[in-house]
Amino acid sequence: MTPVDTCHAFVPGEMVTVGPHKEGRLSSLTFAVKELYDVKGFVTGAGNPQWKSMHPPAQTTAPAVGMLLNEGATLLGKTISDEMAFSLDGENAHYGTPLNSRCPDRIPGGSSSGSAAAVAGGLVDFALGTDTAGSMRIPASYCGIYGFRPTHGAISLEGVHPMAPSFDAAGWFARTPEMLARVGSVLLGNEIPEFKVDKFVIARDLFDTKEPGIASKYDAFIQRLSSLPAEIVETELGKPDFSTWIDALRNIQWWELTQAHGAWISRNLDTFGDEIRGRLEKIASVTRNDMEESRLVRKQLIGQIENILSPGTIIVFPTAPGVAPLKGRPIDEARASRINTMRHTCIAAVAGLPQVSMPLIEQDGCPLGISFLGARGQDGQLLAAAQVFGAPL
Repeated sequence: MTPVDTCHAFVPGEMVTVGPHKEGRLSSLTFAVKELYDVKGFVTGAGNPQWKSMHPPAQTTAPAVGMLLNEGATLLGKTISDEMAFSLDGENAHYGTPLNSRCPDRIPGGSSSGSAAAVAGGLVDFALGTDTAGSMRIPASYCGIYGFRPTHGAISLEGVHPMAPSFDAAGWFARTPEMLARVGSVLLGNEIPEFKVDKFVIARDLFDTKEPGIASKYDAFIQRLSSLPAEIVETELGKPDFSTWIDALRNIQWWELTQAHGAWISRNLDTFGDEIRGRLEKIASVTRNDMEESRLVRKQLIGQIENILSPGTIIVFPTAPGVAPLKGRPIDEARASRINTMRHTCIAAVAGLPQVSMPLIEQDGCPLGISFLGARGQDGQLLAAAQVFGAPL
């Protein structure tokens, strides 16, 4: 039975519940899925009522969802997503804004906002979301929970509404690092290894802040790292700046979104909320040449980050530039802050690397995540690391 939706996390007007297929490692646990995942017999609405009204129910269930059901978990509902998963804010013009239960006057972060709200509010034990440019990591940071973006391609996206396939990744939220790892062992198909790290790389340019209270907590966390038998070095991750990373991400993302859904979007632009519509109006401006040039740049950037990362190395930085913004901010302000936020999310997206966000810092009662970024395929090590660093400062 779907729980009482005290967090406005679930898509209104439908009851999407599926019992476990058999007993397994997740028996007795409940979960929810973002409205991008197919569940047999239900329409995958992609956050937009018009899209939902024009598409048939799914004929099959997404394999990622099926894996959880096959291990004994119970699906309790589909959660609100930003329209077409095209936002980092989590404010849906049609369904409303899911509750950030830690800071109710602030946004939950998007586009996996409903899944984050359901977990943070205790409505389910864990939840699936997706991450293209930060949509697992930012809601996790804002809502004070654990969020995981796996290595690109590590988890099947069959039966998941595409946004930009070369960046899209299935991810999940949990309130504890132990639950995050328990779910991860199922979705990744491997037991979580013992934590072992040789080197922490501190992304100094992302730790820079003008808020002394946060700066002191950053320093305290970095000091915690010093207690481990690992080398600690500092770097500027975005050298010379992050604009190259962000431009490459944007151009490829917009091109792929146009290829996947551009024709439908252009015919139905007036059905989108103002903020999303304003951005969707621009996606067709990216040409094939823009996209191809950005793909070449992307290869160079991947080589750059892989020179820093190797198995046993973890890059450390704040998940977001600060705590969640207040709700109701003007569109122009939201758009201006997006670039600053993407400085923190673009690396994993462009390079297809695994990243875990952990609720380790608080400022004025609101959470701020710390992220570990690992080498390709080192998902298990990040989940193990989260269990070591499980206490907030």
